[in-house]
Amino acid sequence: MRPDRRKFIHDSLCAALGGVSAFSALGSLQLVQAATRAGYYAFNDYKALVCVFLYGGNDSFNTVVPMSGPARTAYQNVRPGLALPSAQLRALNAPTNGAGSPGDGSTYGLHQGMPELATLFNAGHAAVVANVGTLVGPVTKDQYQNGLPALPPQLFSHADQSSYWQSSPPSNTPLSGWGGRVADLVASANPPGLPILTGLNGMDAFVRGQDVNGYVMNATSASTLNYPYDPAGSGIQAAFDSLRTAGTQANALERTYAATLKHSIDTASIISAALAPPTPTFASFFPTPTGYDIDSQLQTVARLIWAAYNNVAGYSGLKRQVFFVTTGGYDTHNDELAQHQGLLPLLSRSLAGFYNALASVGLANTTTAFTASDFGRSLSPNNGGTDHGWGSHQFVVGGAVNGGKFYGDNLSGTGSAQMPSLLNSASNPNDSGYGQIIPTTSVDQYSATLANWFGLSGSDITLLFPNLANFSARNLGFV
Repeated sequence: MRPDRRKFIHDSLCAALGGVSAFSALGSLQLVQAATRAGYYAFNDYKALVCVFLYGGNDSFNTVVPMSGPARTAYQNVRPGLALPSAQLRALNAPTNGAGSPGDGSTYGLHQGMPELATLFNAGHAAVVANVGTLVGPVTKDQYQNGLPALPPQLFSHADQSSYWQSSPPSNTPLSGWGGRVADLVASANPPGLPILTGLNGMDAFVRGQDVNGYVMNATSASTLNYPYDPAGSGIQAAFDSLRTAGTQANALERTYAATLKHSIDTASIISAALAPPTPTFASFFPTPTGYDIDSQLQTVARLIWAAYNNVAGYSGLKRQVFFVTTGGYDTHNDELAQHQGLLPLLSRSLAGFYNALASVGLANTTTAFTASDFGRSLSPNNGGTDHGWGSHQFVVGGAVNGGKFYGDNLSGTGSAQMPSLLNSASNPNDSGYGQIIPTTSVDQYSATLANWFGLSGSDITLLFPNLANFSARNLGFV
């Protein structure tokens, strides 16, 4: 096969699926539609949610690190050879006790490669949500070790846990992502035909709706078709166009594919126009973009948010949008210190660049970005790295964030985050075994707090996250 033909087939498949997630590519032929819609929404303001997914399972215990106090002593003891020196950490000026504090009498800082994110935190534009993980309901160490509680499926598995994180399903069979379900509910607030749900650099469960087709694009541009060289001129394009002409297909599968492809091509034109001048590039906030990683993706998202807010022709009237950006490399089984030196600085620069780009045009309050990852990692090191864990700390960034604080399920009633113990496994009440920390804050609580800010009603949030009823706090208050 000639290279240009191979590329055409690849591009046509990407373009065909560009308008939908893999699980909704054929619409009603592959999905059971929602039995009811939870209501009609109309908004007078614009808001965007941006999920930043760190594939591989980030070691948050070497990302948000104790600098002093009891947690510092425990951290040094449990991580010989992997503990970061206090003097190199970027201090977080959170309250030392009470509301917004870590809750364990210790002070914390970020990895030395994250000065930009530490600056955002200390300026009140970022927060840490402590020990978040996949849960059906609260779990104690004793319950876990005696097999008593209901648990998410296949704990410590990359594929299962990343899917569960993104889906937060009411059962152990995730059919849609919670980003997609949010988009389903608020779709009526947007003009038809414009992308409310957009994934950059790939697709996964998060952008899988039941009614709304997520649009999947490249990191910097819409997915388009590049036709191979045709000595007859436009013959190939004309033949291909005839295959997708409405009403010419013989069966339902062909008609559905043709309609999906047309939707994707039309959406690509809309996206391309939205990214054209006068939409700013925000290049100064992303000085060394990689071309595909989260810096380039977040730069593109900032540009699309500007275009939506400023009603760029063909991209106007949008009131709610959901974005999904991804990066990888966080499965640090060995040589973690060196690997984090590349991963965490990029995350810090990208999140800060994204916030500062939007702030420069007065849009910081419109958007909330938040991190997620397959799972945390084990407290106990092995071979210079860490094993698959469970609970982990996450970042939330935006002008609407109640920043400069730590958050979590406030089990003590003091308003503190209740950071998990960092003692060795035998002495640690949060350790399920082998250094794998049981979450004290659920993905449902984390997600529901974001959905509440997005404007969903309490009843619709319950519809989205049925397991939320199993936890003491519905809203963690970080935004």
